[in-house]
Amino acid sequence: MKSFALALLLLTAAPAFAAPPPVKEAWDRTAPRASDAWVRLNPVPGRPSAGYLTITGGGQPEKLLTATAPGVRIELHSMSMAGGIMKMAMLDSLAVPAGATVAFAPGGNHLMIFGLTPAAKALLITLAFASGRKLTVTAAVRPAGMADHDGH
Repeated sequence: MKSFALALLLLTAAPAFAAPPPVKEAWDRTAPRASDAWVRLNPVPGRPSAGYLTITGGGQPEKLLTATAPGVRIELHSMSMAGGIMKMAMLDSLAVPAGATVAFAPGGNHLMIFGLTPAAKALLITLAFASGRKLTVTAAVRPAGMADHDGH
């Protein structure tokens, strides 16, 4: 009986002394990743909405070629000020340097989204890179009055 109790004690105590399993990193650092994706609806129905996100480059330089989502058309756009006038231009591609962060943010680069309905709550956006890599991110859809992803 004593040996059974000792064996039971050792078996139940073993996990406390065992090393924890290695933590697998959720992100492959060799590939680009996207985060903080959100879409601001246009206050005028039928007009394009704007999408924002952050892309962090992987181990090699990349070039973002397209962004797509079901049921809508998406263009890559830049926004800049020239002579006191805000100018917007469609981009053919956007460089994503290795390890660098590229922001799509209000007042700068953004995704111009055509055909998004006001009833949409989220948009599944797929980013395609020149290397052939594809990355899909879920963007929350926010009402027109919200300035950023935190609602401030």
